[in-house]
Amino acid sequence: MIAILDFGMGNIHSLLKAVSLYTDQFQFTNQPKDIAKADKVILPGDGHFHKAMENLNQSGFTDSIKEHILKEKPLLGICIGYQVLFEDSDETSKKGQLVQGLGLVRGKIRKFEGKPTSKVPHMGWNKLYEIKSKSTKILKGIQNESFMYFIHSYRPTGVDRADATANCRYYGETFPAVVEKGSVMGTQFHPEKSDKLGLQIIKNFIEI
Repeated sequence: MIAILDFGMGNIHSLLKAVSLYTDQFQFTNQPKDIAKADKVILPGDGHFHKAMENLNQSGFTDSIKEHILKEKPLLGICIGYQVLFEDSDETSKKGQLVQGLGLVRGKIRKFEGKPTSKVPHMGWNKLYEIKSKSTKILKGIQNESFMYFIHSYRPTGVDRADATANCRYYGETFPAVVEKGSVMGTQFHPEKSDKLGLQIIKNFIEI
């Protein structure tokens, strides 16, 4: 069974529809206890890092997610669910403070910097590069320069090279668009909104 977590971070109708194409063994839940029953977990959502972590902590999901990972069961984070996998973020309502993430993957979430050659947020279709086809679990069948759908203003920095299984280029820099560390996986883009190739990623995760 796949537990898709409802922690108040956006409309996930597209994700539920995408998952239902490949299995009926899933549950959209706001109950941490359901994670213990699950073989896999999907952590989706849009919005702000500080609100996402506040909701995860207050709901009790944070501890349940960490217990799930200790059992080496697969987890897929999407968009804000991807960003909270990392150590911390400066996307907060309190200037100068950092918000702690789940700390499942090394790296820090920071706003795009550099020359203003592109608009922020990074919104729309963009390419994946440097896909590690030999080590990836969720990018099987996905080729370099495949387009995925992004919408975000912050990105991971300081990520271990071994954990980044695909990168993207935007705002004059390259950032990790996909990470995979043990049973922890995540995509900065929305696979459920990325046409057939995005659906392939969801299918790959379900079949792990």
